[in-house]
Amino acid sequence: MASAVPFMSFLRPMGLPRPATVRQFMRFSTNTRCLAEDRNLVASRTAPASYPPRSMKSLPRPKESRASHRTNYPKKERPYPTRGSTHEQPVVQKLIPEPVEPLADHLCAPNLPYYVTRTHRKHLPIYPLRKAGGNKLVTRIKKIDGKAEVLRDELRSLLGLADKECVINTNTGHIMIKGHHMTKVEHFLKQRKF
Repeated sequence: MASAVPFMSFLRPMGLPRPATVRQFMRFSTNTRCLAEDRNLVASRTAPASYPPRSMKSLPRPKESRASHRTNYPKKERPYPTRGSTHEQPVVQKLIPEPVEPLADHLCAPNLPYYVTRTHRKHLPIYPLRKAGGNKLVTRIKKIDGKAEVLRDELRSLLGLADKECVINTNTGHIMIKGHHMTKVEHFLKQRKF
């Protein structure tokens, strides 16, 4: 069966628009005359010379500035704290500083091939760990500069541990000690002024 709706109905010509729509667009045309003018524009063209009356005219500005009246009042004094003299001569610094005396031997760190840097909170970087579900106790020492092998060997001899119980992690550079030896390691490092 053939359908009742034509196949390409959108191609058929449309009817003309309503006259009101055409009139709305034609009022912007330059060929047509403007029928409605602004009332204020018409009134300003036809106003008499005596307009506006004196009662509506604004008064001229005064020639004297009113800002000067505000500045004549006495100013409130505020009691600020007194400062020292601002014209003192600055202290001249010497080009060659005086020699600095070295610290006493008991205050200096020994000259060792390794150095353990403290944390930003000024603690030694020694941490107790629990691994394998809390059964395996490990002590970790971080922030080791220099030869960590020398520190590892000294800790092995101090704690009496075997070779596999105190090792260096080659990826991180940390020393891993089997068991909780945090207090002993901390005392050992404090003796060496770390």
